[in-house]
Amino acid sequence: MLALLAAVPVPLVALGTAAPAEAQRRVVGGSAVSTADHPWIVALSSRQQFGSGRSGQFCGGALVTPTKVVTAAHCFYDEARGRVDRPGLKVIVGRDDMRGTSGREVAVRSVWIHPDYSFAANMNDVAVLTLAESQGALPVVELVGQGETEPYAAGTTTQVYGWGDTTGRGDYSPVLRGVSVPVVPDQVCAQAYPGGQDGRFDARGMVCAGEERGGKDACQGDSGGPMIVDGRLVGLVSWGTGCAEAAHPGVYTRVSSVADAVRSVL
Repeated sequence: MLALLAAVPVPLVALGTAAPAEAQRRVVGGSAVSTADHPWIVALSSRQQFGSGRSGQFCGGALVTPTKVVTAAHCFYDEARGRVDRPGLKVIVGRDDMRGTSGREVAVRSVWIHPDYSFAANMNDVAVLTLAESQGALPVVELVGQGETEPYAAGTTTQVYGWGDTTGRGDYSPVLRGVSVPVVPDQVCAQAYPGGQDGRFDARGMVCAGEERGGKDACQGDSGGPMIVDGRLVGLVSWGTGCAEAAHPGVYTRVSSVADAVRSVL
């Protein structure tokens, strides 16, 4: 899965290193889906930094108002330099296949990072992008409420989406994929990520999801992509160790812990 997973062609890094923002994440074990069915799913793009082969896609996100996209803060961080600019940053709307030209590439006017985001601890891993152009009547996704707990009950089925690695070996998908994974009990995730090399799970701002036997997960390149429960945005692809490993479920930003902060900038 991802451990801070910008979908960029960089070496995978296990959590616990100095640069969690480049850790591993991707949709593994899923299937192709379409933005026609999920029009609020968007891709983050920087052709200048990541090339044009896959439209410069490096992270995912979710349209929550006609001008606002919610994604992961670590998409704008670098192991060596800390926060970085993504030159020519755009949000791609309505494009299933990153090799094509369908949909729209919309310029980003500004990037808001949660003021309490910690790159080292992976806490408050959320950012809001303000688009230069409104997407009008395009459907958006609803945010979960601050402090809600029900969507995070163990065993709850979630849907996760992205254009990231599908094997854990840098095989980035050109097409949008989705996978269903159950929420993992907090105590199980805490045992999987007790700190040290594998990173530390903190249920105050994180939630885990994945199959007990592995085989389904987000991965590198899926960072910032949405986790959905009952049609609402409850999580963001954040970090993890490996991809689709039985002992290491994916770790997601618990949106209910940052919902008020996000709404304050919407």
